[in-house]
Amino acid sequence: MKEKSHILFVMPKLNTGGAERVIINIINHLDRDSFNISLILFNSSGSLMDRVAKDINIYSLNISSVAKGVPNLLLKIYRLKPNIVFSGIGNLNLYISIFIPLIKLFLPKTKWIARQASILTLNNRQEKSPKLYEWLYKRVYKNYHKVICQSNYMGDDLIKNYNFPKEKTVVINNPIDTKNIDLLQKEPLTYPFPKDKIRLISVGQLRFEKRQDLLLKAFAKLDNRYVLTIIGNGVKREELEKLALELKIEDRVAFLGYKKNPYKYIKNSNILVLTSEYEGFPNVILEANYCGVVAVSFNSIGGVSEIIKNGENGLLVPLKDIDALAKAIESIKTDKYSSSNIRDITIKKYSIDLIIKKYEFILKG
Repeated sequence: MKEKSHILFVMPKLNTGGAERVIINIINHLDRDSFNISLILFNSSGSLMDRVAKDINIYSLNISSVAKGVPNLLLKIYRLKPNIVFSGIGNLNLYISIFIPLIKLFLPKTKWIARQASILTLNNRQEKSPKLYEWLYKRVYKNYHKVICQSNYMGDDLIKNYNFPKEKTVVINNPIDTKNIDLLQKEPLTYPFPKDKIRLISVGQLRFEKRQDLLLKAFAKLDNRYVLTIIGNGVKREELEKLALELKIEDRVAFLGYKKNPYKYIKNSNILVLTSEYEGFPNVILEANYCGVVAVSFNSIGGVSEIIKNGENGLLVPLKDIDALAKAIESIKTDKYSSSNIRDITIKKYSIDLIIKKYEFILKG
C-alpha cells in the first residue's frame, strides 16, 4: 500500500473571506487515502473554524502578526517534516518564499506550493512599500515549486510582470461546495422586502475597491419595483448608509452586515450585482449561479469575464459605468434565463469534485 503524503496547509487565520473558504473546501475534500492533512494557523479564533473537517490536525501559533510569526512557523514546519507545504494567501506566501532556500537545507524533499489569492500588480500598490514588494516578488516567489492561480488573468499577471516561470504556474478555478450550499440555501429566511419586488443582492466586504458606492448610484436610477439587499461589513458601511440617505433610496436598501449563511438570501434574490474595480475570481458569482441566480457585473479587472457569458448566466457592462449598469439590470428578464441551465453550467465547470481532482493531480505530481 502506497504511503500517504503529508500535506501541511498554512494560513494566518480562518476569518470571513473568499480565500479562506476556498482553502477550507480544498482541505475538507482531498482524498484521505492519499493524504494526511494538517493545518497551521497563526491565530485560531477565526469565524470559519467550525467549517474545518474534524479529522484535520490543527496547530495554532497564537501570534497575531504574520511577519513576527514566521520564525515560529518555520520551526513548526521543520518539526512536522511534511511532504508538501501549501500556503494559501497574500503576504504569507511571500514571507515563506523568502526562507524556502534556507529550510530546504533541512527538508530537501519537501515541496512548496502557494495559492495566489490576488492580482499582484494591483495588490502591491496598496502596500506601505510597493517597490519593495515588487522587488521581492520578482526575486523570491520563484522559490515555490508551483503557484496556483484562480484565473488566467492572474496567471498572466504573474508571468508577464514578475518574471515567474510559466512552467511553475497552474490555473485552477475556485470550487463550489455544492452539498454545503444545497443545505444552507434551504434554511428558513425572513427576507427584508416583499417577494413581489425585483430583488437585487450584493455580497462582499464593504471596502473601496468593491465600489458599492457605484452600486447605490446605479440603483438610484431604478424605479420602486427594485429593492437591494447588501450583505457584508467593512470600513465603508457608515459612508454607504449615508449615501443611501442622500440618494433617497434608504427605504429600498437593506444593509444586513455579515451573514454566516448568505446563500439563503442569494437563493431568494432575482439578480446578483457586482461592482468591484477588480476581482481575482469572485466566488460570489459562482455561488449565485449555482443557486440559479443571474449576475450583472462591471467588467472588472481580473477574472470576472472568465465566468460571466453574456446572455447565458449574466451580463457584463463597462467598468464604473453606472448608466450601463442600471440599464443592464432593467434589461434582465429573469424568466428568460433558465435557473436550471445556469446551475448545470456552473456545476460542470466549478463543482468541488472536478476542482479537487485538479488539485490532487498537482499535489501528487
